[in-house]
Amino acid sequence: MASIGKLALSLASGVQETTLAFANFSFDFAIIKMEAPLEYHGLGNRLSKKRKLEAEEGHLHVTARQLGALFAEIVPPVPNLARIYGLRVSEISENPIINPAGSASDGPLASHIGIDGTTIWAAATSGRGALQVHLLACILVRAWPGAEAVSIWSELVAARKLVLQELLKDDQFHMGHVMAARIEIGLENLAEWDASARAWLGAA
Repeated sequence: MASIGKLALSLASGVQETTLAFANFSFDFAIIKMEAPLEYHGLGNRLSKKRKLEAEEGHLHVTARQLGALFAEIVPPVPNLARIYGLRVSEISENPIINPAGSASDGPLASHIGIDGTTIWAAATSGRGALQVHLLACILVRAWPGAEAVSIWSELVAARKLVLQELLKDDQFHMGHVMAARIEIGLENLAEWDASARAWLGAA
């Protein structure tokens, strides 16, 4: 009996140590970039270099990856909507009247000329869940002014993290939960995410 008790204690200790190790795990969301679906390539080809770099390597890329990781398990799969949306986004982006290209004559403002599709390209290159949270951003833009939309995002992120943290306590988790539960997204980043989606809808 004593040996069984020691074994149980050893197993419990091992689980606790593993949980603590996972809790201290850190992941850099900026290091991963996915290939965008083909339907979105028209947008990628028409983004300014500055916006494309921001979407693929900057703060908006990180925010898209983080939001996707947080909500991927609970947002519904929308393959048909994502495909049709990508085709429409590319169609709009390839229209030179709606999305003129910057040139040398525009001077330092050249990279700011044209439509702002940064959050869309960031989502398209950020993997599972990211396009759905971009579409959610568009819904919030339509329904709420900027400050209120950012506040809602902050509450959504906080509530989702609480759910994930409860899963960790009950050992009902996998590595994705561990990474997502440790995500920190500042109000500044959420405001930037909202502003880019707002700019797209204002012009598209």
